[in-house]
Amino acid sequence: MVGSAGWCGHALIITNPRAGGIGDIALPELVRRCERWVGGAVVHATQTRGDAVALARAATSSTLDGSGPALVVAVGGDGTAREVAHGLATATGAARGPAVAGDAPGGPGPAGPPMFVVPAGTANSWYRTLWEDLPWPEALDTALRQPEPSLRHVDLARLVQNQALVLVGACAGFPPQAIHEAGALTHLTGRARYEAALAALVPRFEPYPGRVLVDGVQVHSGSTLLANVGGGRFRGGQFQLLPDSILDDGLLDVCVIGAEHHPADLLGLTRRAEHVGRPGVVYARGRQVVIERTDARPVWFEHDGEVLVDFGHRFTLEVVPHAVPVLGAPPREPQAARAVAAAGAPPGAPAGGPAGGPAGGPAAGTVTGGGHVAA
Repeated sequence: MVGSAGWCGHALIITNPRAGGIGDIALPELVRRCERWVGGAVVHATQTRGDAVALARAATSSTLDGSGPALVVAVGGDGTAREVAHGLATATGAARGPAVAGDAPGGPGPAGPPMFVVPAGTANSWYRTLWEDLPWPEALDTALRQPEPSLRHVDLARLVQNQALVLVGACAGFPPQAIHEAGALTHLTGRARYEAALAALVPRFEPYPGRVLVDGVQVHSGSTLLANVGGGRFRGGQFQLLPDSILDDGLLDVCVIGAEHHPADLLGLTRRAEHVGRPGVVYARGRQVVIERTDARPVWFEHDGEVLVDFGHRFTLEVVPHAVPVLGAPPREPQAARAVAAAGAPPGAPAGGPAGGPAGGPAAGTVTGGGHVAA
């Protein structure tokens, strides 16, 4: 079938019935919109963990031989989006390994169907990264009516310790401990549960002795509140830890916040994206990032909202460039570039980093901020 925008095929809608906000999504409306633009829709509900990976992988394989869907729609939270992305990337062979010298940002991506995310989770950080606060029906119509400007081949990260693919981001320190403790707050639901866990943890969180390496260069060493790698600009649906992240530049963004900052201050600063450039904050980019706790004790660590327990004191993430085709709003101007423009600097002049960084931000392997840096 051919839809009104020239899509040929159908939409595969993968829903997670256990997602925190699934009750807010009108599935019949989603089906009608997909039928209007794409020409048809098939709905599959996941039953267990890993189902979305298998469904997306099978859909991609059949699309490559001409019989599969033209579009895959993930209805759920960040975990569902990550599973669908994993399935799409591994089916096409795009998740083949870390980037190497010569990998150019903006290059061609895999040939499988693109992914659109309908936000039905608790945090919905990935949806906000792609579409800000635009209601999903408007975003879907925009993407399907004009697919070419909306299509981007985004980077993933691979966690070396378990070979998991990371979509939104990975973090050590304060946030994963709060995610873990939120599980006990069963009288609350959704984002309120996570916010209550953050507030309860603030007065008793103990920074950990940490070190972060980016492409083999130590960019931070010392008392650490958090180290976040991605990916998505937002974590927890509202904290802009990586405000200058470019989803398809072939690099991972890294933000490390030291114990110079109190956790309570950190929450407000990252909501407003006002932490970058402050003393004790490191912001860098690279192809490989190592996060470790230097006293060899286990470090709190999560990716895409999933806390990893007893995985040790050291984690390595490697970029998987241009791994998944997604439909999102056209790329936004990074905050660093906007700050330079507001200050009246010439176009292209970087804010806090040497020339050559993507879109006015820091270049690969460079560091901004007041953290401890070793060459």
